[in-house]
Order: sequence, then structure tokens, then C-alpha cells
Amino acid sequence: MSDINYKILTNDGSKCFEEILISLSEKADSIKLATAFFSDTKLINQWNRDNKKINLLVSLRPPTNYYSLNSIYNKEKVSVQFLGKDFHSKFFIFYIENQPFACIMGSSNFTAGGIYNNIETNVLLDDQKYLKEVDREFSKLWDNSHKLQPSDLEAYKIIFDQFQRKAEKEKEQYEEFERKLLSGRSTKSRKVRICRQAKEHYRFWIAVNEIRDIVSEVSKEEYPDIPVYLVIDHFWHWVKVIWTGNRIQLIMGSNKALKIKKLFKEYCDWDKSDRSYTQEMAENSETIFSFLLSENRIENLTEDDAQKIFSNLHSGAMRTKRFDAAKKFATKNSIEQIRTSFKYLLYSNEELELRIHNLYANPEYKLTEFSLSGIQELIGWVMPEKYPIRNEKANDAVEILGYNFR
Repeated sequence: MSDINYKILTNDGSKCFEEILISLSEKADSIKLATAFFSDTKLINQWNRDNKKINLLVSLRPPTNYYSLNSIYNKEKVSVQFLGKDFHSKFFIFYIENQPFACIMGSSNFTAGGIYNNIETNVLLDDQKYLKEVDREFSKLWDNSHKLQPSDLEAYKIIFDQFQRKAEKEKEQYEEFERKLLSGRSTKSRKVRICRQAKEHYRFWIAVNEIRDIVSEVSKEEYPDIPVYLVIDHFWHWVKVIWTGNRIQLIMGSNKALKIKKLFKEYCDWDKSDRSYTQEMAENSETIFSFLLSENRIENLTEDDAQKIFSNLHSGAMRTKRFDAAKKFATKNSIEQIRTSFKYLLYSNEELELRIHNLYANPEYKLTEFSLSGIQELIGWVMPEKYPIRNEKANDAVEILGYNFR
């Protein structure tokens, strides 16, 4: 056994992977390539000039490149065969006098992305036992594949051209999506240690989403113009105060979804027979929170606006009545600090639990008198299509419905 043995190969935008391919090919007189997708001809052309025999097995479907295949399939020492849409293997075998001496197996297709640009993980091995198995596997695939005919290529050209036109548009859309998704967002290695309270919010959010998915159809029927997160926020009140009082957690069992849906319908009937607080919540969300804290208006937030926002939070209303907490909030924090912290909480692209942590524990963003409940409520009030409102009543109701997140 040589000193290659097993080695992990990764792509990071450098030429390392290409250099390994070139190094192995320099020792080889023939190369067999099994790749789901093929588009890069640079190495194939070089190997052909170096008089190496090449067997190339591809999947004849996009994004395998018609133009790349058309430029190499008729070369004297290049044999191209194909399989259909189920073929997804990627391995490259290097031979001397028909004996395999190295193989690369992993995630890389024989494309520019697979060889140069993508984040790929491959294994280089030279153990003779495994090399023989890989050689047998390639032979089996080769024997069950089809020789590429000129007529196959011409038929495929129509499919590939259509794919390429669509792919260009989709690429632009995805690049814009990725730019927005990742801009200003920290990786795990660069994040601070997040407090338990902020981490809990993520698990709460997952639990709420499961309930939301169960009741969303009924919610859209009963309240077609109100975001589901706002509807279920008042559902929490009904579960905690009206339906169960202080009873212990409901044992939902295997019919949990059906039971929750039935309970939610009972809640809707109750809410509409009362004062329809759900509609009132929706109006407050739109006319107070979403309006005053919209991205293009938040820089103009005033002290009066800040007091109005604070006093309309579930967690702030009672404290304001008893202790004039809204005024304390607006005077103990400068309006510039309130704007900065609210803007960060609502419009930063950082993960939500990190934003919550920073407003709760980081002096740079922490606001006097602004509680953890207030932080977790505010994001739901301002963006009810995107985030749930969270406070202690929501916590209790979700747990009563059989979900553990703390």
C-alpha cells in the first residue's frame, strides 16, 4: 500500500482539487470517470492531448452540458456513454496498464463547480481491495449504459438550451435570495454564547408553527384578512383563561392534531360571540406597531411613539397602568437608543435568537424597562406574517396543548 491510503479532499475555491486530479493523471495511462453531471472539458482535453484513454459515463440530463459533450465525444481516445435520470454517482478511477491505483469518490461532479468552486467533500483512496470493488462497480454501470450517438446529442441540445434559458433566470433569482438571506448574518463560529432564554424562543417558535399548521385552514376561513399568528395569540388567552383555567397540561395522545383543531374552532365561535378581540389585535398591529416601526419610519420614532408602543404590548399594558412604565421606558432610554435597538431587533439579518439575546443581555442593545416578554412580543406585533408573539401566557398555553420547549 502506498502513502496515499485514505485522504479527505475538500474544495474551497482554490486549485487544490484540480492539482490532485492532474497529479494522479500524470501517473495514469487511462482514466474512468463516472459523474452525474458533466460540463468542464479543460482536463479531458489535456488528457486527450497526453494520449490517455478516457471512459466518461454521464447522466444525459441537465445540467450536463450539451456543448461540452459535443466538443469531446468524438475524440479518438474518449468514449462517452450515458445513463438516465437515476444516475447520480461521482467517482474517478486512475489506471496504469489496466490496473487501478487510485480513486476519488465523493460529492464532486465533473463540472467547474465540482472541481473548482463549490464546497465539496471527497475521499482519495488507494487500498487495492476497495479499488477492485470500485472498478467492478464502474464496469457494471458501463455495461448497463448506452453509447452516446450524434442523434442523441442533437435531441438533447433542445432540452439543454431550454434548461439553460430557464436556469439563467433562476440563477439571478437565487443569487438575490441568497444575498438577502446571508447579508450581515453571523456564522456559528462568530456568534456569542446565547442565553438560555433566547434559545428557548427558537424551540417555542417551532412548537407554535406546528400548531399554526394544524389550525391555519380554519383560521383563514374564520379570519381571512388576519395573519394566523395574530389569531392564535388570542387563542392562547382562551386556552389558558377561558377553557382550562389553571388545569394541568392536556394529554393530547395520538389525535393531538384533531383535538387542537376542534379546540381552535370552539375558540373562534367564542371569540366571535364576544367582542372579537382578534380583530382589534389586527388593527393594533397594523396601525400602531407595523406603522410606527416600519423600516422607512423607525428613524423618526418619537418619545410619544415609544410610549404608545410600550403601553400596547401585552407585557407593557398592565405595568403602564400600575407603574407608569411606558413613561419610564421612554425617559430612561434615549430615543436614539430605542431607535437603534428596535431597528436591530426588527430589521437585522442576524438569527432571531441572537437578536433577542442582544436586547436582553448585551449592553449595546439592552433597553431599561424593556422585558424579555416585551422583546419577544414586539417582533410578532410588527411582523405578524413572519413571527409569533411570545409571552408567559403563550408559553403556558403551548405547554397545555402538549408541547415541551423549555
